[in-house]
Amino acid sequence: MPALHSIVYTSTAVHPMNSGDLDALLVDARNFNRQNAITGVLLHSGNNFMQCFEGPEDAVQQVYQRILGSRKHTDVLEFMNLPIQKRTFSDWAMGSATTTPSELLALSTAQWSQLTSELTFSPFTPPGLAVLQVFWSMRQSSH
Repeated sequence: MPALHSIVYTSTAVHPMNSGDLDALLVDARNFNRQNAITGVLLHSGNNFMQCFEGPEDAVQQVYQRILGSRKHTDVLEFMNLPIQKRTFSDWAMGSATTTPSELLALSTAQWSQLTSELTFSPFTPPGLAVLQVFWSMRQSSH
């Protein structure tokens, strides 16, 4: 089994996205992700996005290069880019949720660089990823 890798980043859309634009983006991402064993979530608030995606390292890096080369968004800020032992979002080819600006700010200011956590996650799970996982679980249970 190939080594797993995960990347988390935020970015800002260059042009305002309506629901049709977002739906088209998600359809494309889900199709590509299913074909390449990638899972993850995309959170959005207005034109601001946070994405976490995970899977085989080669496929994850290929996706990330496409993201970095895209002219559809700017201000890409990487929070995490590292090997993982298991998937956090294994049930989602690309889950999606609308967040408030303050929720997105809280997630983006979590401790992403610290490599230990007092939560009940892998000892190598950055607290920022743990916060994102808890946020996603709570969001899913409320819908």
